[in-house]
Amino acid sequence: MKKYLMIFSILLSSIIFAQTNYRMLIQGSLDDIVMSPVYSPDGSKIAYTKSGYNGIWIYDFQSQSTTQLTDEAAAGFGYKWSSDSKSILTRVAKYEDLKRFNAVKIFNVETGESRQLSDYKTMMPYLPEWADGDSKVYLPLKGNDEVYVSGVEKNSIIINDLITFEKNNKITVLDFISKSESNLELINDAQYINLSLSPDKMKMVFEVMGGNMFVVNTDGSNLIDLGKGNRPKWSFDSNKIIYMITEDDGHDFTASDIYIINADGKQKINVTNSTDLIEMNPCFAPDGRSIVFDVVNDGSIYLMNLE
Repeated sequence: MKKYLMIFSILLSSIIFAQTNYRMLIQGSLDDIVMSPVYSPDGSKIAYTKSGYNGIWIYDFQSQSTTQLTDEAAAGFGYKWSSDSKSILTRVAKYEDLKRFNAVKIFNVETGESRQLSDYKTMMPYLPEWADGDSKVYLPLKGNDEVYVSGVEKNSIIINDLITFEKNNKITVLDFISKSESNLELINDAQYINLSLSPDKMKMVFEVMGGNMFVVNTDGSNLIDLGKGNRPKWSFDSNKIIYMITEDDGHDFTASDIYIINADGKQKINVTNSTDLIEMNPCFAPDGRSIVFDVVNDGSIYLMNLE
């Protein structure tokens, strides 16, 4: 009897621990969804967007306040922090007579001011990337790629300046300094999505449309099948990958949990493991001690402390 009571006590403690480790950070609603949170590199802020990836907002941990950076369409899709946590690079959209036009913009998080780097174009299928220590922005295009001066102070600590992107069903790895380029066709007839370069720029993780998630060295060696997974992001130390595994009924998400796995494909852990919440779009804190994610059920963003 004592043995069973002890087991029950341990299980109860685990449940209580899980519940106290998991709190709402930014409240939304089903009518005003907040989603896709991303930590700033210094860990002081979180950027997030709203339904349809419209607009970007900044949550400041110290003041516990939120400010709106922009309300522009599509600004919240694939945005990227600068390494000094002072700017956000993104691709915004506008519509004229049902035709979509995109432009590249950089937003100053401290002042709210924006700088438009490109003209609005009808053909901009790829996302812009920081380059040359954030002093440049690289934009892959169907034709000739374009490079812009960002106006952001160059980070001289960044030595390895690789840029990776999917183009023409291949993964392009470009060394911005040496201008050397390789085009990797890792899986036959694959369409690569949600490609993410590790912070140390040694590895990449990506999904195959309709298939699994993979990790590979930037030279194309050591391809590892990680199994089913969606929207992977790296830990800041490049050792772990956080992602979600979702289920749907063909129209709506019906379930989703958040997982962490080592970069070598080992020690896969379900960190949310819930039956009633649909947790999505996770991101590691820079110190690796917590994660943020959104929950579809109530349209809010949550923070979870990790053991």
